Amino acid sequence: MATQTSTYSGSLTTTKHSGYDLLIEKLKPNHFALVSMAILIGSCAGGIGAMYVFMSGAPFWQFILGLGISMANLIACIGQAPTKWVFNFFALSVIINLILVFSHL
Repeated sequence: MATQTSTYSGSLTTTKHSGYDLLIEKLKPNHFALVSMAILIGSCAGGIGAMYVFMSGAPFWQFILGLGISMANLIACIGQAPTKWVFNFFALSVIINLILVFSHL
């Protein structure tokens, strides 16, 4: 009777995770808390950004930009997108709307 043996000649590799990847991993258990926060804060930031755009008489494309990214944030939240998508759209929405607000003060 013959026996089969196999040997492993590979090496162990360690992967370094960035701070961003670690943040996403920490947020995964709290996905629904992130969704509720993203809906609340993202909607408020979008409304405030739209208000400042209209008050200053800025071009209409700035309103479309703020509205579009705010809606993308809401669609990702309500559509139950992965945690990484929700966080990315939320961060982008807040950053874009803050830029719109501060550029029209």
